[in-house]
Amino acid sequence: MRLDPRLAAVPVVALVVAVTWVAAVVAPTPHGSAASLSSVIAVREANLVCPQAGGAGTGPAAGGALASGATSPGAARIAYADAGPTDSADSHLTTQALGAGASAAPVAIQPGHGWVVDGPVALTPTQVSVSGSLTDALSAVQFTRTMVGTVPQASAVQCDGPTTDAWFAGFSSNVGAHATLLLSNVDSVQASANVSIWGGEGGEPTVRQGIVVAAQTQVVVALDQIDPGLPVAVVHVAATAGRVVPALRADAENGSIPLGVDWLPRTTAPATTQTVPGILGDAGSRQLVVGNPGTLDATYSLTAVTSDGAYVPTEFTSLTVAAGDVSQISLDPVLQGSAAAIVVTSTQPVVVGGISTSPPDGTGASDYAFTGAALPLSGPTVVAGGEIAAGRDTTLLLSAPGADDAAVRVVVLPTQPDSPPVVNDMTVPGGTTTVLDLASLTTDPAPGVVVIPEGGGPLYAAWSLTEVLQDSTDLTELVLQTPTRTLLRPPVQFDPGAGLP
Repeated sequence: MRLDPRLAAVPVVALVVAVTWVAAVVAPTPHGSAASLSSVIAVREANLVCPQAGGAGTGPAAGGALASGATSPGAARIAYADAGPTDSADSHLTTQALGAGASAAPVAIQPGHGWVVDGPVALTPTQVSVSGSLTDALSAVQFTRTMVGTVPQASAVQCDGPTTDAWFAGFSSNVGAHATLLLSNVDSVQASANVSIWGGEGGEPTVRQGIVVAAQTQVVVALDQIDPGLPVAVVHVAATAGRVVPALRADAENGSIPLGVDWLPRTTAPATTQTVPGILGDAGSRQLVVGNPGTLDATYSLTAVTSDGAYVPTEFTSLTVAAGDVSQISLDPVLQGSAAAIVVTSTQPVVVGGISTSPPDGTGASDYAFTGAALPLSGPTVVAGGEIAAGRDTTLLLSAPGADDAAVRVVVLPTQPDSPPVVNDMTVPGGTTTVLDLASLTTDPAPGVVVIPEGGGPLYAAWSLTEVLQDSTDLTELVLQTPTRTLLRPPVQFDPGAGLP
């Protein structure tokens, strides 16, 4: 594994668990038709991977009083949140190091609350397994505090499940920048994947084919070594056999001065309309990344969705990204420090991401956080591991880019055993972005959050943690995506030709 030798991590893995209330609406169908025989199946098992969990940190800033309750220097922590109600009789939650022969450790479930337990000691990919009714809406988030020089920097990544197709947008392979792709395999059979990178002068991507990932293992791919010198890039991971859990970590420095460390979220596949929530507000630089993996040039426009409304800036009405190229656009002149979502409308399918960078401190050090295009929330969506303390703020960025208002319920799950959840009903006006500071709802040090869309226009959301230490600002961010916890079972029909040549 390629790691900056100056890095020492204090991970905090936040596991988020909630129960989704699913209502199936079936349209009338003719009696005996095939459609009437289709059924929706609830997923009752899930295996997720936290790609780099565990490890002990060094230095005075590595420990200290974390909002999650970790107080011993170098201690790893795992924070959980369960929105409940959960049937504890049929639900099980365990963690274990990814690898054959690893033993699973049970995790106690505390419905309706968040809680914190010790995390793994060694830096290793960690498998999170859940079964029973608890699986209905499970999310897991890995948090890591990393010492880069004398500056601690937080990073967060969704602990995701297996897939055969994933896109990431916004990493760099310039001098001083590193991009590490981690491919994990939680299945019992071997997987293989192709990795394609776009950037530079456009044209055909750089491709690495047939990367083998054995069962219950992780493979590290240094993207900056495969295609160096790219100011900004897009990568596509396509499994050709089996499934993988991809995660992409980016870090950069100028000599000994840290310029950022964080994980990139998965972004949606190429499309002609993309919505990117979570462009952070306040001071610093904001960039939009638009990649064109196709063979035709794409002309596109940008719509900024801010607290003041949605509008198309004059300078962003007609932009072009060449076939195979990746563009990076500064949003600073338009947003002027406002939080926003960005809607990209293009003549050709494009891949989109965003980068929020904090202002440099007195030494020139800065940090960054990544966001990506997402689908609107389709049901209860949960995230844990928030931190509320002096100098630490956790916020939700809620955007309703359409014309209609979006009704939303935000439920805060406390870690304190005797505290009930806090329910906050609100409306995000159509064409706007609303920033909700969790400190306005709770004083709990490490709250979990459930975001529930309740009608109206489409709703997009992102979660951010900002930490201010002296004159440095630390950023990390997650894009909220509603997990799929049901499968449509197609009807079974008699086919007399099945199996015939």
